[in-house]
Amino acid sequence: MSTDHRDQAVPLDLILGPQLAAAVIHTIATTLQHDDHLPENTALRLACERATDGDPLVLAAPGQVWELRAGVDPDDVPARRLAVHLRLPAPPRVYVSDPDDPAGEIDELLLEVLDLYTLASWDTRLLAPHPVVG
Repeated sequence: MSTDHRDQAVPLDLILGPQLAAAVIHTIATTLQHDDHLPENTALRLACERATDGDPLVLAAPGQVWELRAGVDPDDVPARRLAVHLRLPAPPRVYVSDPDDPAGEIDELLLEVLDLYTLASWDTRLLAPHPVVG
């Protein structure tokens, strides 16, 4: 279900502001450096690439809303928009709801489902100090 994110860069600086976007990318880089035993420069480059590519593996976190990517059939996904409530690491999955559905039903999905979406907003009050990568 993986897709190439390079055609739709995620404007983290517009979503979070430049300081928070830099902090998120730095945290992702630190996590990649530690978990994957990468040199600092390599981890930072990968963090920048993966974050701006909209890779849910490094970005998905509570407080976010993801919108369906252009060209994805709405019949193939649970909703046009997904609000992330919780992220679990192994296997990578998220608890989400449709923010446009008044019932507010929460579903558990594999993280890879977010490959069909793009990050649209992030409630900075819920911004985790250490996003989960992996």
